[in-house]
Amino acid sequence: MAGTLNIVYAVIVALVAIVGYAYVLTQSDDGTNQETRWSDWGAIAAVTLFVVALVWATIV
Repeated sequence: MAGTLNIVYAVIVALVAIVGYAYVLTQSDDGTNQETRWSDWGAIAAVTLFVVALVWATIV
């Protein structure tokens, strides 16, 4: 039971981290007068992959 709760907790923390990072990155002003650049989405994807790998390492 404790293992299942740890997995659920890790997934919730990962989702909050990814959504928070994406929100801050897409809302920040980088001076290019563009809404969201492709590099922003690339950075979000890289962080998502990293956080998912951390959660996967926790689960396995």
